[in-house]
Amino acid sequence: MRSPICIFGTCLVSSTLGLVFPAAALTPSLSTQLPQNSLLAQGSVETLLRFETQHYIVRVYEQQGLTFLNVYNKETGFTDQNGVLANVTPSQSEEDPWHTYVNREGDLQYIARVNPTGLTELEIRLSGGPPAQAEAGYNVTYGFPQIYLGEGIDDALADLDELDWVVDSTGVDGVELTRDQWTLALKFDPETRLVTYARLIDRI
Repeated sequence: MRSPICIFGTCLVSSTLGLVFPAAALTPSLSTQLPQNSLLAQGSVETLLRFETQHYIVRVYEQQGLTFLNVYNKETGFTDQNGVLANVTPSQSEEDPWHTYVNREGDLQYIARVNPTGLTELEIRLSGGPPAQAEAGYNVTYGFPQIYLGEGIDDALADLDELDWVVDSTGVDGVELTRDQWTLALKFDPETRLVTYARLIDRI
């Protein structure tokens, strides 16, 4: 089993690789549960983090260089945070491995966290207030690490083929694959054929 590489890019996840793969892990109705601001719906969207807790569904995504947060409340049926700007705090060290997203404004702070092993949690507390009990997450999709960096392109494509990804286009130094609403771009060094870049794009 390959170990994750901690870099803040894209994460592709599969149970067979010890990680969580996006399309398989998410509920089918997730896109309808998290309504999108019509203005933000234009252009490509890169999902950085998705997970569920007992009471919430969380989605963090990037568009046009900005990071946004959605938090859907399962009990009320309303989206408490809908396309709000979020601050990002990368993990600081191995002792503090959490990558954190939090809404920029509001009386309540919605703090979504993920670490390189795929553990997630959502903490909701008063802005500037003391820490509150966090809810653990499951059904996780997250935007780091990139497990294909440094791997041979042929091996990476073989793994992706087993997970039902379909090659959409190829070039001298890159491959694009599609599955459901996702596009996966892989670039590789033409000489060594090692993957140097991976990006997962959510088209919904």
